[in-house]
Amino acid sequence: MEQEPTINRIPALDGWRGIAILLVLIDHIEHAVLHRYAMPWMQTGQHGVTIFFVLSGFLITAKLLEGPIHLGQFYLRRLFRLMPVAWTYLAAMLLFDGLMHTHFTSSAEVRACLFFYRNFAGGADGGASGHFWSLSLEEQFYLVWPVLLLLAGVRRTRWIAVALTLACATYRWLFWAWYDRNVWNGQTQVRCDALLVGCLLAFLLAEPRFLTAARRWANRLAVPALATLVFCIVRFHWLAPLYECVAITVLLAASILYPQTVFAQLLSLKPLAWLGTISYSIYVWQALFMLPWSSAVRSWLFCVALPLFAIASYYWIEKPSTRFGRRLTEAPVSVRGANNFLLGNSRRRHSDASLPIQQK
Repeated sequence: MEQEPTINRIPALDGWRGIAILLVLIDHIEHAVLHRYAMPWMQTGQHGVTIFFVLSGFLITAKLLEGPIHLGQFYLRRLFRLMPVAWTYLAAMLLFDGLMHTHFTSSAEVRACLFFYRNFAGGADGGASGHFWSLSLEEQFYLVWPVLLLLAGVRRTRWIAVALTLACATYRWLFWAWYDRNVWNGQTQVRCDALLVGCLLAFLLAEPRFLTAARRWANRLAVPALATLVFCIVRFHWLAPLYECVAITVLLAASILYPQTVFAQLLSLKPLAWLGTISYSIYVWQALFMLPWSSAVRSWLFCVALPLFAIASYYWIEKPSTRFGRRLTEAPVSVRGANNFLLGNSRRRHSDASLPIQQK
């Protein structure tokens, strides 16, 4: 059995995940525990999710560009990476409802989560599964994007990504008032540009001819991009404009291309990187304290139960199932190379300028 090439881990990207989950938690703690927003003009959760989207688009595309694309292998790994934690959480909520005769979730909501259309099935404040809107959107991306890249090739897919990004941003701009008044804005056509901008960054960094320009401009634009991101967090409560996604992308590029800078070193701090490592389990289980408990119970859930559930979920469910998925999908060279010709001349060529990209 052929072993996968070693993928170096970039701690700064885990740091970005740590920042993203902190933004989500700050928002939810204010709402659920304090029953108020300490800064009502700034609600950070949606911006944290936007960071997650940009990261997902970037990491998945970077991994696919290493080639060859084996769809069965990709989907099995995604399945074992994400679903065990999600299924465990949903089963726990259904079990709790059955035992305690509560109505924290419903079979219809669980069905929407299982079949990845939760972002079209009601608001993010809908019971114990409302936060699955973002997971559903990402799963839709995982289902479509590898197939598109495989069939269209890298060059065409780059232009498709540009067109779809602009189409999504234009649609959101045209209907901004509607989606800004209605808190529920997680539908795919409203938010998918964040994923696509991350994909475009991966295309950019995979091409040596673009990499030199990326190094130069990422360094020059890092400070303006950071200022833009802060402005967007302060200014936009529910919707993230396209230029926020671009600012996040510039900052990601700067932290990857210049790991020696103070900014990248701060992102690489072990506590923040570790928080990012377990961020998926935190995100899934943090909805526990968003449920209609009493204030005392919510505070206890956040301070004690959430850390314990997230850590146990990561080390006992997420990490073992991810490892199992990798072992299960190891394949002989002849099988893994069967679709290599579909990428043609667009397949990524590794060089000294190639970047070590973290596998998500």
